[in-house]
Amino acid sequence: SDHFVKSHSLHVAIYTLALANILKFKDDDMQKIGIAALLHDIGLKKLDENIINKKDLLTQNETSIMQKHSQYGVEIAEQNKIHDPYIINAIMHHHERFDGSGYPNQLTTEEISNFASVLAICDVFDALTSNRPHREGYSSFDALKMMIRDTDMLNQFNQKYLHFFLKSFL
Repeated sequence: SDHFVKSHSLHVAIYTLALANILKFKDDDMQKIGIAALLHDIGLKKLDENIINKKDLLTQNETSIMQKHSQYGVEIAEQNKIHDPYIINAIMHHHERFDGSGYPNQLTTEEISNFASVLAICDVFDALTSNRPHREGYSSFDALKMMIRDTDMLNQFNQKYLHFFLKSFL
């Protein structure tokens, strides 16, 4: 829903700015990553709400459609005169994973920007801790444990950044 996208984006922005601060990003970069975090899922506006809100597992076709939201987000940002390459890159690549399992380009480790790496952690954390149409949200503790130890998520994130994120909860 529109409310979910707004609250999710706000949560991701807060987590992102907190992590970027811990990582000692410069003021200019803090502003850019904050904008990218607020806009990272704006491309969902172009998708059918029936797919976004589906309670069952998505079909392969629906998954392909859903994955286009990153490109749509870039298009919307550029239509609104946002052309900063750091912001655009973060919007496009916030679903890339260090092990190459992400999308849209299956980038790995050094190919993924620092901005996208930070956003990926914060996006997944908020997604796991939020109620979704298909499941209840996990506790912060369980979400972090999954991100660090779960075999499906192992090696998907920048481990240095993930451990700094974890320490921010202590």
